[in-house]
Amino acid sequence: MSATRPNIVFMLLDNIGFGDPGCYGGGITRRAPTPRIDQMAAEGLRLTNFNVECECTPTRAALMTGRLPIRSGCQRANPPGLPTGLAPWEYTLAELLHDSGYRTAIYGKWHLGATPDRHPTAAGFDEWFGIQDSTAPAMYRDLIGYEDWMITPSVWEGSAGSPAEAVGEYDVERRRVIDSEITERSTQFIARHAGDDQPFFLYIPFTQVHHPALPHPDFEGASGNGDFADSMMEIDYRTGEVLDAIDDAGIGDDTIVVWASDNGPILVPSMGPQADSGPFRGFLGSAYEGQVRVPGIVRWPGHIEAGRVSDEIVAILDFYATFAHLADAESRIPDDRAIDSIDQTEFLLGAPASAREHVLCFVGDDLAALKWHQFKLHFIEYGSEPGHRYRIDLATPQLFNLAQDPKESWDIMEPNTWITQAAVRHIGAYRLSLFEHANVPVGGSGPDAATTKSATTPRG
Repeated sequence: MSATRPNIVFMLLDNIGFGDPGCYGGGITRRAPTPRIDQMAAEGLRLTNFNVECECTPTRAALMTGRLPIRSGCQRANPPGLPTGLAPWEYTLAELLHDSGYRTAIYGKWHLGATPDRHPTAAGFDEWFGIQDSTAPAMYRDLIGYEDWMITPSVWEGSAGSPAEAVGEYDVERRRVIDSEITERSTQFIARHAGDDQPFFLYIPFTQVHHPALPHPDFEGASGNGDFADSMMEIDYRTGEVLDAIDDAGIGDDTIVVWASDNGPILVPSMGPQADSGPFRGFLGSAYEGQVRVPGIVRWPGHIEAGRVSDEIVAILDFYATFAHLADAESRIPDDRAIDSIDQTEFLLGAPASAREHVLCFVGDDLAALKWHQFKLHFIEYGSEPGHRYRIDLATPQLFNLAQDPKESWDIMEPNTWITQAAVRHIGAYRLSLFEHANVPVGGSGPDAATTKSATTPRG
């Protein structure tokens, strides 16, 4: 590889909550030990204030573009058949690194487009093996009313320059083994390119532990605590396989590795036990900390201090600019669009303070919350009761001090109304940016001036 530019490996997990890995308070307390994830945290930086988006698709779009998902038209995880996906106009992280001389590969879940022009091999990746949508469709064939002529979920494979092809059905049996296949291809890629002069970017979006959380047969019953715990033990093992491949190839010091979840728990009571949000509350599609604050670990031996723990705010958005810096490719970051990514290189390498002080939390088209330092302003209230979820547009924003109240239970807006003056300038900056750079509509091919609409105004 390059003497100065690191290989980049990004493992993105699906629906793992803050309280699931052992190093975040889960592990053996949930009868699902995670020794390899815990070891990775001990060898690198464990973030306790790592922020993602409220659903799968928006988080993946944020990582790939360095832009708020509402800007790229990827603010929701739309079901198969509806308009969705990154516009070819977007300049993805994979394209930026590929154009800078990196080999690029993705093995796993894409969820950013199901048409050939929106597949990963059309977005900067040299190789792809995995699924184009979510894991839930693996259950289609077993559900009441499903007919064979309807959408058939598939496993896909392809290379840049030619259309990807479906190479098998993605049903519940394939669901059990897909992460082992993803891992095998990932470790082979590492071994194949470890000695190259050319660095690589390997994106591994695993499918676990999204429902149905069905473990590989080798892990069935391993925990004695059900399928979810078995699946956590499996993904811990897969994490170890990837790390071992890096170390066995002798490129540990030359490779920055990120391990993170795309969002927190989902409420599907019929599916049995699911992820845990630890000290926070929230569920898929809400803006509470339990949904948007997830595990995030970064390892780079010899560069990132081992065993460091930080509660500084970092967002998944930030890896776009950070990786561009590490790849000596900052000049390739587009200047014809709004970029929300912040370069966190100095922080990762030891600076005590993050370069980020706030996060805008969108749920679909709505600006639901603003996080600033230890405070969180909510413009929409979300809740759930047996059988349904609900939202309330707040007449007056709610304010929480996350350092004192991680569950966001005690509204302290009175007498702290001063904080709106300090915090909402970030909302104003977003609004103003839309006059110069319009958002891409859902399913659109590029920016659309008509998208400067209600999304610019928080509800409440």
